[in-house]
Amino acid sequence: MRPILLRRLAQAVFVAWASFTLTFAILYWLPGDPVSIMLGPDAQLDPAALAKLRVQYGYDRPLVVQYLDALWRAMHLDFGTSLVTGKDVAASIAAAAPATAGLAFVSLVIAIALGTLLAVFSLDLPGFPRVGFVVSKIPALFVAVPTFVVGLLLLQVFAFTLHWAPATGSGSVSTLILPALTLAIPGAGLLGQVLGKSLRQTYAETFVRILRARGCSELRILRHALQNAALPAFTMAALIVGGTIASSVVTETVFSREGIGRLMQMGVTNKDINLVCGLIVFSALTYVVLNLIVDLLYPLLDPRVGRRA
Repeated sequence: MRPILLRRLAQAVFVAWASFTLTFAILYWLPGDPVSIMLGPDAQLDPAALAKLRVQYGYDRPLVVQYLDALWRAMHLDFGTSLVTGKDVAASIAAAAPATAGLAFVSLVIAIALGTLLAVFSLDLPGFPRVGFVVSKIPALFVAVPTFVVGLLLLQVFAFTLHWAPATGSGSVSTLILPALTLAIPGAGLLGQVLGKSLRQTYAETFVRILRARGCSELRILRHALQNAALPAFTMAALIVGGTIASSVVTETVFSREGIGRLMQMGVTNKDINLVCGLIVFSALTYVVLNLIVDLLYPLLDPRVGRRA
């Protein structure tokens, strides 16, 4: 267990550093000056005033000095203040994270339930001829459709046509339904593919034939098969949550929700280096921590992993 923990901690440090460095470089390579973008297109300032503002925000220093200073502050979880809002970046992330975390949790629950159903019905179970062949094609479709297309279709059908759910907002539980479904559908497709393949391999094993020979019901056989086939899908759950953070940029923008995604969209649009770097480091650390938790739980679920480690 200790080698796994140390290796994952080293990977977490590297991922956080690489994410911060790449984001810093990309934002500086993008066209436009952060101070000019912050002031807006209608600002009327003479070059001397613009130069004074660049000195105030530290953009007059060499790029390497700016990077090292930003990296040092990021190591202490100090990302400075947002160029757009003027608020502390860490406080802004802390305020926006609960909304995105709630959305990610609900979407994960829906993805697990829907993915499991897709995996089970993709099998050629007795009494359901040809159903498995048809259902086995659905996960690939779920994965292939872009998130924003899913969101727009759900808005058109359930919000604008049927009026079953609100189209925008983040103030009530009902506003979670459509965004959570939008994020859950691709995740359900991934889980359905992985779990379906694992289930088919499990059904080909000897113990399934033994259970059938003993007269066990198909429901009991399925329960045993799910217990043996669920481990690969368990790993996918952490990947889905990590992908939820990335997809929240599109989803929260489409549904006008407050959260990490809206902050990211605002930061990139306005070239807010402090805000975007803080959000990237937060997302990278969240992704690594979730995978670390999965790695630590995996030997408990499958003792063979612990013995190999």
